[in-house]
Amino acid sequence: MASLNTAKVVFLGLGLISGSLALALKRNGWVGKITAWGPRAPSLERGLALGVIDDFDLDLSQAIAGADVLVIGAPPISTGELLATLPRQLQALNATPIITDLASMKGWVIDQMPESYPRFVPGHPIAGSENSGVMAARADLFVGREAILTPDASTDPEAVKWVTAMWESVGSRVTVMSATDHDAALAASSHSPHMLAYALTMALANDPLNPMRHGGGALRDMTRIAASDPVMWRDVALTNKGSLIDALTAVEDQLSVLKALIASGDGEELERYFAICRSVRREHDRVLNPLDPSAGAQLTEDADKGRDLS
Repeated sequence: MASLNTAKVVFLGLGLISGSLALALKRNGWVGKITAWGPRAPSLERGLALGVIDDFDLDLSQAIAGADVLVIGAPPISTGELLATLPRQLQALNATPIITDLASMKGWVIDQMPESYPRFVPGHPIAGSENSGVMAARADLFVGREAILTPDASTDPEAVKWVTAMWESVGSRVTVMSATDHDAALAASSHSPHMLAYALTMALANDPLNPMRHGGGALRDMTRIAASDPVMWRDVALTNKGSLIDALTAVEDQLSVLKALIASGDGEELERYFAICRSVRREHDRVLNPLDPSAGAQLTEDADKGRDLS
């Protein structure tokens, strides 16, 4: 296996996340060749023109030949389709590169592999943007962000070590967990917020008063992610269905609590509810705003009192 910074990395799919990883590797002194494959030329040509990649190929077999590392940067269902065929293609080439992916759910993706491939290290960087495509790629996207890896007992420890080092080299902190735990946690922390943003946006879109025209910071923040890539979030909803429904049900339960408090006119209980939520949010500010030096500084005494009310 080539050492870190000298490996030939091939991105299978080139968009926001994969393009940002390629840029981040280059910014942090990567000297190995970084190339890409995709089913269509335009995004690859843009990536080459922007200096995100060094070369590209439209033929998958040619693209993966000689690779040290394959990084799958496709939407979730396309990621699964690639994993369903890659082991046999690599076997025909007598090659065993490390494979990792960037999909935001792991169980369904892992299940698409028809046979064991010990050098597959499932991964998911917790970073992104409402923008999509390689032109939105940023070299600093992963700084201070978490990258989750979900190897199992059959995964080659050296492959896990290599992928861990890759993510750490671009400023990420790496967490290792099971695929099941990942999918449940991300359904609650990422997937359900996107669904809520879509639902709120649709509710406003159907309102005859057109409230979007009167929106401010709150509406901007709550609906920002509704501008995300529809294909990716369709795939997330279809492939992490069970965990996502559980997470949305938990939110529905809290909406019912809030509706009941509002209907009852119980100001004291409403204030208590809101104080608890403020405390929870402020406790996690360092995670949610890792590049903000003031993050977490708002943990004031009254916020602590709010948590005590729980």
